[in-house]
Amino acid sequence: MQKTKKAIFKYISFTVFLFLILDVFIQYQLYQRYRNDQLLSVYHQTSALRARIEKEVNSSLLLINGLADYVSYHPELSRSELESYCQGMLFRSKLIKNIGVAPDYVVKFVYPIKGNEAVLGLDYRLSPTQWEQVKEVYETGKMVVAGPLALVQGGQGLIGRAPVFVRSNEYFWGIVSAVIDVDQLFVKAGLNKVADLKIAVRGVDGKGAEGAVFYGDPDIFDPDSSAVTMQVTLSSGSWQIAALPAKGWGVIPPDSFMLHGIMILLVLSICFSIYKIVTKNAEVEMVRTNLSEAQSIARLGNWSMDLVNGKIWWSDETYNIFGLVKGEYTPSKRGFFSVLVHRDDRRVVSDTYIQSMKSGEDYSLDHRIVRPDGEVRYVSERGKFSYDDDGNPVRVYGTIHDITDRKLMEKKLRESKIRFDHVTNKLSRQFVFFSHTIDGEFVRLSEGITHLGYGSPEIGLGRRWTELFDFSPESVIKANETNARLLSGEIESSEFEMEFTTPDGQERCMSVYAYLAYDFELEENVFEGVVLDITERKAREERLKILTQAIENAPVSVVITDTEGDITYVNPYFSKETGYSYEEAIGQNPRVLKSGEHDDLFYKDMWDTISSGRTWRGDIINKKKDGSFYWEYASISPVYNPKGELVSYVAVKEDISDQKELERLKSDVDLIMRHDLKTPLNGIIGLPGLLRMDDNLTKQQHELLKTIENSGTNMLHMIDMSLDMFKMETGKYEYYPLEVDALGVARQVVDNSRSIISASRVGVEVLVDGTPDFMEKLLVWGEERLIYSLLSGLLTNAIEASPAGEDIIIEFLQNENTIISVSNKGVVPLQVRERFFQKYVTYGKEDGTGLGTYSAKLMSDAMRYGIEMQTFDELNETKIIVTIPRERPESRGGSNGM
Repeated sequence: MQKTKKAIFKYISFTVFLFLILDVFIQYQLYQRYRNDQLLSVYHQTSALRARIEKEVNSSLLLINGLADYVSYHPELSRSELESYCQGMLFRSKLIKNIGVAPDYVVKFVYPIKGNEAVLGLDYRLSPTQWEQVKEVYETGKMVVAGPLALVQGGQGLIGRAPVFVRSNEYFWGIVSAVIDVDQLFVKAGLNKVADLKIAVRGVDGKGAEGAVFYGDPDIFDPDSSAVTMQVTLSSGSWQIAALPAKGWGVIPPDSFMLHGIMILLVLSICFSIYKIVTKNAEVEMVRTNLSEAQSIARLGNWSMDLVNGKIWWSDETYNIFGLVKGEYTPSKRGFFSVLVHRDDRRVVSDTYIQSMKSGEDYSLDHRIVRPDGEVRYVSERGKFSYDDDGNPVRVYGTIHDITDRKLMEKKLRESKIRFDHVTNKLSRQFVFFSHTIDGEFVRLSEGITHLGYGSPEIGLGRRWTELFDFSPESVIKANETNARLLSGEIESSEFEMEFTTPDGQERCMSVYAYLAYDFELEENVFEGVVLDITERKAREERLKILTQAIENAPVSVVITDTEGDITYVNPYFSKETGYSYEEAIGQNPRVLKSGEHDDLFYKDMWDTISSGRTWRGDIINKKKDGSFYWEYASISPVYNPKGELVSYVAVKEDISDQKELERLKSDVDLIMRHDLKTPLNGIIGLPGLLRMDDNLTKQQHELLKTIENSGTNMLHMIDMSLDMFKMETGKYEYYPLEVDALGVARQVVDNSRSIISASRVGVEVLVDGTPDFMEKLLVWGEERLIYSLLSGLLTNAIEASPAGEDIIIEFLQNENTIISVSNKGVVPLQVRERFFQKYVTYGKEDGTGLGTYSAKLMSDAMRYGIEMQTFDELNETKIIVTIPRERPESRGGSNGM
């Protein structure tokens, strides 16, 4: 009895002390939360005010910037246009009181004019009070906000000034300004409607915390007031707003006294409960001892957990089940779920507890536990939750029974069944397991039957296999013969294929693996086995067969090598083309075909391309077995397996020897024709000259003979140019630069093109360094004939592309190089921009050949000139730029060509 009283005094004293600490802690937390709630309330209200102020001010400032942008694009706008625009601004913003426009710093327009007449003519440079801010607008190129300041007509105003730069900032036009009514701004922002806050605003001239206070009590910004401060961001600078409760910050939480009372009642209740519990412990102890002995015999333990204080109690047998020593281990919820419960069962145990707690129903589950020595055992748990009057769970209790021996037996049986289920069900899309009697009636079928289109396995049970499947007659005969051989003992198992038609009309094929077995349930022999649907495999084999036949009969060489480059396959055409038989080619390296006509760089580029995972394509000269050379167009690609690993290279090669020979013959014929045409033309050109020496010819006859002579000369020039172009293409043109008057050549080109210029109704202007042509000559290194042809071709293209009524500009610029540009209105179509200088590339021209720009590129390259095309969609303009080096290039034969 004395021991019980001491226990009661100890527990009650500890409880009172604990609740005193808890009360102090809770009161402190309440105060902190109360203070934070006040701060949060003031913060939210202040944030809303700040947002409204920023919205109203910045929307008005944006209108001022909009006026500046409008003036920058319309610097010559009339007064009526300006008034109309300003009227719209005042309509959009009820805060803007007036607007001023000051080109060259002089106010020449104000809106509305009434009441603001005195501002007209104000020169900001003569106003010391305003000039510093106006000058800042010009120097920064950005809007500057001044104020708030007192207005003549009363109230406060905020002045926003914005710069006006015309033509992409090429020159400063002036400024535009507007006055924003600050008093009306604060009304719209709602500052006058916030009764429970003291508010102040500072930051005159957008200086933020450094600026003067222009609204409210300046003491609000005193650090000792602990006011909430925020920055109001303007287009130029910022303000700072501060706020605190109108009655000051509260220090006593509203619920403080009520909480004290609750804590006292709670302490009294717990103390009384402690008294009741301790007095009953002596009675319970005897019952517990008896129960512990019974549990040890049954290997059944019990436990409980107080959900209010988290205390867990285990019986002695519960400790024994978990392999723990009472007194050395303290049960805990964390230790149970994180350590004792097997890791693979923790989720289901936790979910079961939670579900039972929510539903109020008893729970029951079996799971594994792990003892400290690592031994895994099985237990069966039963338990339930108890709840208070409000439905809150306060306690959970239950029993735990060691069922390891039973579970091990069940596990063996389950593993056996699972292994069979894995084979029959998990692989049902690949296999069908069957068992049928000697007469052919199915007694077992796996889930795989559903993937063959025959419904669930139950549909086939009791039916003969000849009734369930629509086999071909040949397949039925084959199956019966195999079954007979199995029955006779001639064979132990068999594998054969059977063709059948599914219920939806598909023709399919299965592979059957069968054997004879004894069924203990039926007490008779049955046929068992596995069926595989091999329809897709057969289809792949057929496609592979077709592909193989196509490659075997293809009129191109196909060569496959391993990753080391050794040949593993060649098709018959390869042997026909090279003279190497299949046996001779296998194991060889493709370099056996190497002709020696290509340098090492050629083969290095080929190998680098395919080894980097790309396909190499190109023409190549190879050598046959008999030593003769032949041309091939080859495409060599790497081949990867599904894992992304390189496994081989495949080359597909086409014999193009005949094509190469035709190209060579064509070049020879073109060269011969150009050369042979010059002989009769020389006679045509010389004959008119001899006839014109006769004094008896009339003027008209002289002109006709001159025309014939000029036509022949022009044709000879065209043939010479054609020969030169051929030489440029083949890299055999011999270039001998001399000093040429490029400006004089340009004048000659323009004069000789007067008829086409007039017919096309366009203008042509020659400029030197941006001014009309005034220089007598401009010397560059080159060949006069090529420069003439180059400029003539570029001018002709420009005339054809330029719309009627527009001007074509030929401009000469001199810096470290000489630049000649030919500009015309109109843009190059998107379809040809990337290939502008390539041969035969044209778009949109009925008679276009695509040779004009190609020949211009040839001639530029021949004379070591640079040439490029620039086209501008926004300007609707195209420019061809030719860059001529100042220094004389070397005189040497052969150009790089295209």
